[in-house]
Amino acid sequence: MKLKMIKKINIGIAGFGTVGQGFFNQINKFHKDVNVLQIAVKNLTKKRKINFKKIKLTSKANELAENPEIHVVVECIGGSKDPAYALVKNALNNKKHVITANKALLAIHGNELIKVAEANNVTINYEAAIAGGVPIVKAVRENLRHNNIVKIYGILNGTCNYILTKMEQEGKNFASALKDAQKLGYAELDPAFDIKGVDAAHKITLLSSLAFNVPIKFSSTYIEGIDKIELDDFSFAKEFGYKIKLLGIAEKKGSFYEQRVHPCLVKEDSEIAKVENELNAVVVIDEMVGKSVFIGPGAGAKPTGAAITADLIDLMRNNISLPLGGSIMETVKLKNLNILDSSFAYYLKIIVKDEVGVMRKITNILARNKISIDQQKQVHSSKKGYASIVIITHNIKEKIAIKAIKEINNMKRINNKVKFIRIEG
Repeated sequence: MKLKMIKKINIGIAGFGTVGQGFFNQINKFHKDVNVLQIAVKNLTKKRKINFKKIKLTSKANELAENPEIHVVVECIGGSKDPAYALVKNALNNKKHVITANKALLAIHGNELIKVAEANNVTINYEAAIAGGVPIVKAVRENLRHNNIVKIYGILNGTCNYILTKMEQEGKNFASALKDAQKLGYAELDPAFDIKGVDAAHKITLLSSLAFNVPIKFSSTYIEGIDKIELDDFSFAKEFGYKIKLLGIAEKKGSFYEQRVHPCLVKEDSEIAKVENELNAVVVIDEMVGKSVFIGPGAGAKPTGAAITADLIDLMRNNISLPLGGSIMETVKLKNLNILDSSFAYYLKIIVKDEVGVMRKITNILARNKISIDQQKQVHSSKKGYASIVIITHNIKEKIAIKAIKEINNMKRINNKVKFIRIEG
């Protein structure tokens, strides 16, 4: 497929928040050959410190798609609905390249938009949509995907990683750590997309498509957030040699593949365990290179702006790639593996009445379900008369583990529902 090539670069920017301004400032400082013709903003009357004398402002984002002088539309609005969706689709139909930081838009509408791009001989670049300043899209799309990737996983949300780091290192509870993240600008006032795992799920969905050459299918991604993690989970995990991280994971298993986001126990000496605070990390495992690890800042004006700039420079150099590395029409349809059919070792935390015979009943339930115990520990609970039992299991299929957990939850001596965290690797 022959793509449209650029000789002279005129761009329009839609959205002028943290990401849009970070990109604009970098272009102004380092790339005088880029001509910003027009910027779409939400509020035309808002006072800004930037001089816009030579740049036309508009409150109608779609004007960028219709402007015949603009070659590239940089979409920094966010969200999977209009105006971002309408702008990107119209820009592509008007034969303009699009650069976006919008993972939600691509996770939900990516297949459709990529088909529109290919039909019009233009492309969509989205390095800034995944892991901020970490060049993971380019690495996978242009290099590693040819090595038969079997697994790609990582810390894809800096907000969650910051919160988990503060809980582990400073003993802050979840609410307090979240409040700190909001004060520092790592978390929004409504942080649901972050802490519920949705943001990371958008990203692993896109990485899965890139890595395995499958259509983008967000609905196939299992999602679980970090809001149920408690302080004592960190101390128990440490005793067994683990740390707790929220991971996005995509893995190919024969003719099946899986996409999932959930808290994990990871070995404390692993690369991923050492990534702290707002940093992101992505690990790629393929049959040729083996393991490749990418670590860097996952959000913020400068890292995300730098990722958009890198995408723009590629277009200026006529280094133009198909969005998924190959045509959307040539993707393969692997079957999605339901998480219930995957196997894990588990961390189980059970709060029980501190009475003789309770532990025996729990181990009997596990044995009946053919779940073997690797390690276990019992300590007095903070609630008088109760004990905390922590069990590390050997690998077992999730549907069997869930069945056993339901049986334990139905015991009369249980104070709360069993807490379980999957162990990765």
